[in-house]
Amino acid sequence: MTALLTDNLPLLAGAPNGIKKLRELILELAVRGKLVQQDPNDEPASELLKRIAEEKARLVAGGKIKKPLLETPSEEQLFHLPLGWEWCKLSGLVPDFQNGASSRGDASGIKVTVLRLADIISGEISLEDTRRMTLETATVSKHGLKQGDILLIRVNGSADLVGRFIVCRNELQAIPCDHFIRMRLPKDIIDSAYLKVVGDSTLVRRTIAGLFVSTAGQKTVNQGHIGSLPIPLPPLAQQKRIVAKVDELMALCDSLEAQQTDAESAHAQLVQALLDSLTQASDATDFAANWQRLAEHFHTLLTTESSIDALKHNLLQLAVMGKLVPQDPSDEPASELIKRIQAEKQRYLSESKARKQKALATDARQEPPFATPDGWEWQTVDDVLNVTGGVTLGRKLGGRKLLSKPYLRVANVQRGRLELEHIKEVEVPEDEVEKYLLQSGDLLITEGGDWDKVGRTATWRDELPECLHQNHVFRARAVVSDWEPRWAEMYLNSASAREYFAGSSKQTTNLASINMTQLRACAFPLPPVAEQHRIVAKVDELMVLCDQLKTRLTQARQLNEQLASTLVERALAKDDQQVPVTTDQKAARTLLAAEITHQLHGQRTFGQRKLQKVVYLAEHAARLAAIQGDYLRDAAGPHDRQLMNQIESELRNRQWYECIDRETVGHAYRPLSQAGQHRAEYQDVWSASERATIEQVIELMRGWDTDRCEMTVTLYAVWNDFILEGRPITDEAIVEEVLHSWNDSKLRFSKAKWLEVLAGMRQHELLTPSGFGRRTTGGMRTLPGFE
Repeated sequence: MTALLTDNLPLLAGAPNGIKKLRELILELAVRGKLVQQDPNDEPASELLKRIAEEKARLVAGGKIKKPLLETPSEEQLFHLPLGWEWCKLSGLVPDFQNGASSRGDASGIKVTVLRLADIISGEISLEDTRRMTLETATVSKHGLKQGDILLIRVNGSADLVGRFIVCRNELQAIPCDHFIRMRLPKDIIDSAYLKVVGDSTLVRRTIAGLFVSTAGQKTVNQGHIGSLPIPLPPLAQQKRIVAKVDELMALCDSLEAQQTDAESAHAQLVQALLDSLTQASDATDFAANWQRLAEHFHTLLTTESSIDALKHNLLQLAVMGKLVPQDPSDEPASELIKRIQAEKQRYLSESKARKQKALATDARQEPPFATPDGWEWQTVDDVLNVTGGVTLGRKLGGRKLLSKPYLRVANVQRGRLELEHIKEVEVPEDEVEKYLLQSGDLLITEGGDWDKVGRTATWRDELPECLHQNHVFRARAVVSDWEPRWAEMYLNSASAREYFAGSSKQTTNLASINMTQLRACAFPLPPVAEQHRIVAKVDELMVLCDQLKTRLTQARQLNEQLASTLVERALAKDDQQVPVTTDQKAARTLLAAEITHQLHGQRTFGQRKLQKVVYLAEHAARLAAIQGDYLRDAAGPHDRQLMNQIESELRNRQWYECIDRETVGHAYRPLSQAGQHRAEYQDVWSASERATIEQVIELMRGWDTDRCEMTVTLYAVWNDFILEGRPITDEAIVEEVLHSWNDSKLRFSKAKWLEVLAGMRQHELLTPSGFGRRTTGGMRTLPGFE
């Protein structure tokens, strides 16, 4: 590895997904000939190609393989090769491609182990749990596996698995099923382990992805597709040195990963020990002293999201134990509040038409889990709140008059917040609506599901008109007006309440739930009302601090990631040169647009709007510094009107393409006399790796309609802006920015649709921004929420 990377290894390994990126970089340097020194005494790869050509001629003459079609030398060079290396196609290296055997089996024959996709674990063949089938002897002989064979995954639902190379490291008494292509390599020409290094490298994986065919949700490559794959071929001795070096460095990555895991575990234990010292504080004064000591070391302790989350949990526990704010002797004691609650509850129960609940048995009541300060009182949830169930779904309602109303499910109730994006409706009898109707200040408490769903509590604040709740969500309502619902919400979400729910819940293998009696019996600490308000205010203040810490952490990680990316780029550039940048901006823009238009002008969906979006994504995904688009948050943005005018003018002047009006609506591009004549200049302007990425963008967007192009690139632009600004990145924040800070034309798509497109983007590495380019400008602030 270069000295640049060696000197900055901690930075690279410590970046987000840093070790994963380090592994990718090792493979990339390996196939570019930058990982180990070249030896001028090695037999050059050109001699290897001569030998394989002779071997192919021998096999053709013997009738072992068909005569290959005349191959012209490939112009596809993904990067510059060292002296003694050669570019060749995979089909030129492998005389023997063989699809795997049918997995249906035969009526007679011999029993044999058949390798399936399930037998490939972490990129290696596993014989732990194989399947045996009866196949004809000829089939077994034809498909048998030898040491050094490579299995290529031919078909799979996961794009990350299709086209992967699996080395058969030993001779196996097994044959591959028809989800694989077997490749048998000439061992005196190419090392199987080296070919796997090539196949696993990022740039070659992107090239393989461009060969995929999608059918019925499956990605597929065939022999013809994969045979066209360009392979950088070094001398055989160099191949073996590369494999040895890759193995050594991957072992280093394994070690770094283990050290990182150990360090993270030790750090988590240290943080928890220090946070525990907070909860052990005797009172608010003691807490303040401990907090000050902890705050002085925030920069070294709170360096992970998990440590900040642990701090939040501890602060919440401190709050409900009365150790977060000092007590005030002048506060009305909680005992007076209890008297009012009891009086109101008796009145409510005597006037209520609802069925009376059975009184709690004394032994059913939870013992207080901790001591409380003076002025506080321990009660149960049943003592201070009225707990009821919700609407039961699927009842037979006969001929009663029904109304359709929105209702809350377990999925809508999170800890301390409600998620109201996907609200369903339920039909209930008209005379039952009032019984289940939510009021501001009602507590919603989940019955259960998986472990995290037991007892989740949030406060209703009239977010929707006339909303009900399902029977798996309990409602707890106060009977007095001088009550702080946030206090009850905080306690029921605290570690003490969660421990009670976990110990009391009905449990199966993966599920747990509490019933209404267990909820009513939960011990409940009641501070004076004035102290409740002070505690809630203090918790809110400290939670804002925690969120600020998380934001700074995110910004630092993003900066670290950008620095690591810069190191990677410099390592992959020529050792003695900077990464090439085209200086003629007009030519660069025109040639990029010409290539996109040349490939897509025949598509029905291709016009001005789609061309602009493909140009934007190509510029940012391939990091084309010469384009330098200045994109506005226009209606169909991101849009650079000057760039588009320049492109269309130059395309017409050079007689490549011209923009015309469609007969129906919109614009199209018509080929002119010199259409396609841009290719030679295009090859010179952009490097092979840049061209490969541009090709990936074009292929990805080829079949998209205009709306999908606009939505995807808009989301990409906002996400990229967030990186440039150092803002916290969440799906919710990105979509909110689109809907409220872009252009009101974006509101024609629903929030759910934007989130759906964004979720799809996260499945494509190509659609993950890096913070390249300029921030988009403009946008409207007069959208809903900004009046």
